[in-house]
Amino acid sequence: DLISDFHSKCEKFKDCLKEYLTNNDKILAHRVRSRLKVIQSLQDGIINCLECFLTGDIKSAYDCFELMLKPQFISRHIKNICIPLTEMCNSQRPLFRVRKSDRPLSTRKDIFHIPFNQRHLVRAQRYSVAGLPCLYLGTSLYICWREMDKPDFDKLYISSFITDKEDDKSLLLNLSADFLYKTRLFLKRKNAPKPIEKYSTSTMLSYLALWPLILACNYLKK
Repeated sequence: DLISDFHSKCEKFKDCLKEYLTNNDKILAHRVRSRLKVIQSLQDGIINCLECFLTGDIKSAYDCFELMLKPQFISRHIKNICIPLTEMCNSQRPLFRVRKSDRPLSTRKDIFHIPFNQRHLVRAQRYSVAGLPCLYLGTSLYICWREMDKPDFDKLYISSFITDKEDDKSLLLNLSADFLYKTRLFLKRKNAPKPIEKYSTSTMLSYLALWPLILACNYLKK
């Protein structure tokens, strides 16, 4: 089941880290070791959330999730992987929204998320639960199409979104940093030339610490 699969993947991840720690005693290994507490806390917290949600106790699931992210030793890693929204969404790189509809859509509000006064119409999605209207945006039309399970093109309505260029306060929790999918990493060193990658060792370690959360967000709702 879902909980068993999540638990198994987390245990395998921790086994890989422990094997690395057994064979290494450098500064980086000590920094990795200090993240094990965060990993275990997130694993336990997410399992508690899932148990509450799957038994129908949605309120307790929300409360467990909030409580899980509240400790400073976890929230600092969350802040560490946030990036300015304008970096991902601007006039040169808009974000897209796709909506499937069997009837013609003629107004801008039709392409936005379901109004809060109609929240009873909202079904559970990959990053949200039933009853919570959310605006799903993608970096490409292809991603939007795949996320919607590849609907017919003749039933799709498309819109693009950009941020205010003066907006320097809105942050994005970036769970899809490109280096996560590469086999070779380039770390940023003090006084070194600008590397190919822009992520510091500290940021990469934060992603490592938050891996259970990233894993949980990659399950597809069937």
